[in-house]
Amino acid sequence: MKYEVIELGPAANKVRLTGRLDSDTVGAVEIPFTATIASSGRSVLLDLTELEFMSSLGIRLLLSTSRVVRRRGGHFVMYGARPAVMDVLENLALDAVLPHVATEEEALAVLGA
Repeated sequence: MKYEVIELGPAANKVRLTGRLDSDTVGAVEIPFTATIASSGRSVLLDLTELEFMSSLGIRLLLSTSRVVRRRGGHFVMYGARPAVMDVLENLALDAVLPHVATEEEALAVLGA
């Protein structure tokens, strides 16, 4: 898995995930990923359009990262999940904890609310 952080302004970053977020990749990215997002003190738009797969370890990483963002006063919203990733999110009923919308525009609107 790779991630890219794109500054959207003084209050938010877009984080684009690419590849697979699973047992083979979470260990390698967990600390730098969380540190990068948490240290910014900004809200996060998580772009899932290029994320091919997410396991339970990937979900744990996103849950812990979203908690850190919220503790620092930010918002955390995901968008653009592919069907395989969306199935995981829906089957575990995580949309209340990890909000997800279809498009970047909708995600920006959620952050603006």
